[in-house]
Amino acid sequence: MQNFAFFRRNYRKHTSNFIEKLYKFYSTKISKADMQANNRTYEDAIKCLNSLQTNAAILQAIRASGGRLNEKSLPEFRELCRVIGYDPSDFNRLNVIHITGTKGKGSTSALVESILRHYKQDENITPIRTGLYTSPHLIAVRERICLNGNKLSEEKFTKYFFECWDKFDSNKKEDNSQSAKPNYFRFLTLMAFHVFMNENVDVAIMEVGVGGEYDSTNIIEKPIVCGVASLGIDHQTTLGDTIEAIAWHKGGIFKRNVPAITVEQPTSAFETLKKRAIDINAPFIPISSLDEETLDGIKLGLAGKHQFTNASLAIELCRIWLEKQKSVKLSEKIPKEFIPGLVQVYWPGRAQVLKLPQYQSITWYFDGAHTSESVQACIEWFKSSVLEKDNDLVERILLFNCIHGRDGVEILKQITSTKPFIKFDHAIFCSNVTFITNQFKLDLQSNSDTIDEKLTLQKNLAESWSQLNSSIDNYETHVFLSIEESVKWIIEYYQQTNREIQVLITGSLHLVGGVMAVLNIDV
Repeated sequence: MQNFAFFRRNYRKHTSNFIEKLYKFYSTKISKADMQANNRTYEDAIKCLNSLQTNAAILQAIRASGGRLNEKSLPEFRELCRVIGYDPSDFNRLNVIHITGTKGKGSTSALVESILRHYKQDENITPIRTGLYTSPHLIAVRERICLNGNKLSEEKFTKYFFECWDKFDSNKKEDNSQSAKPNYFRFLTLMAFHVFMNENVDVAIMEVGVGGEYDSTNIIEKPIVCGVASLGIDHQTTLGDTIEAIAWHKGGIFKRNVPAITVEQPTSAFETLKKRAIDINAPFIPISSLDEETLDGIKLGLAGKHQFTNASLAIELCRIWLEKQKSVKLSEKIPKEFIPGLVQVYWPGRAQVLKLPQYQSITWYFDGAHTSESVQACIEWFKSSVLEKDNDLVERILLFNCIHGRDGVEILKQITSTKPFIKFDHAIFCSNVTFITNQFKLDLQSNSDTIDEKLTLQKNLAESWSQLNSSIDNYETHVFLSIEESVKWIIEYYQQTNREIQVLITGSLHLVGGVMAVLNIDV
């Protein structure tokens, strides 16, 4: 047993060293001359940012070592904050609303931002200046950092990016070596804080990246209120493979004496969240979901009944924030002052329907659902949207991909098991590569994805789809290397038929963003 313990300690030590060496070897090197040029562009900024991505080889090594988020993450991030000139306590003035969850945390964040931005108690009230930080993006990295409902302009993104980047270039360690730059997500999180501080926002709505306990956004010491959207199984490699382990990580954003709000959860997850709140004396407030009767004709700007739950959480978070920050007490289930924000919220790529003038007979249904639970909600939304046009003149196409590490077959089962059954005449499986030339749009470049020209994953998904539809006649599967090829096939098929076509794009937000990029859709 002692020999085993010795082996385990040494295995972890050598694995850690191996991963560190891999990172140094694979990280793209940006020349100092490029960084010091005065005419640096948005494209320069994105190239630099992409150099901070975790390489596929490093990612594989981390997975092989059973990598988990760890307690060193936040101390390291505090030091990164200091490099760019901040103490974490400085961020308290951002009056943060901190939101985590497995599915719905992004939608909830968008709803919160919209409610507060549109909030007016009377005509004389000063509008609330909002900052919103979310991930991932669909088309442009700038979507992740929004001011007053708008993504950063290329000029502002470039300005704030290089202000942070240059701080790391100029910061020297005791041995006179240059400070290592943070990884992609950490850098963007630092930059978001930097932007919000300089733009003097009244509230920063911060969506957790992964988990909560060790997430970079959890540097916040005194948020105004915290919220947990619906929990499920996802990111098992880093969070654990039980709902209790995942809930433990999510509850890590709770802070002493700060209200902790949660929607309805699986029983064991709920109890885990409750214990985490009690342990640090955080007021724990469970809430129930809105329903159509309560909404009483209010049409949310986000489609799908699953958004009722996200809206209920957003309303409670805004109610508490306004009470604490503006001394405003709102007792109604849905305050009338919140209705404009609920109705006008914009959150693209989630239960979104688009028609393009150049392809009048194609309806594009976008939803970045990528877990079994979220795909259940996606297919329910799609079903309710399309069944009213269920006739022989309509053909349906599924465009699908999922990233490695997610159970694509299980997700496909959710699509085929819906009642009543939704038949897809064609199912297309492709990689996340954007263009036919095997290139990614620069903002969508992913160093963690290797291009498998054999398309092993996609062929396996196509085979699974065939097995799941073995009792169905007259359907076809197609496999393509790139998103552009997939869209090209759909358009050519549309041009050859007189039928109306409905296309569901799901399984990955990266896929959704790639299709939008190919179709030149701006978000």
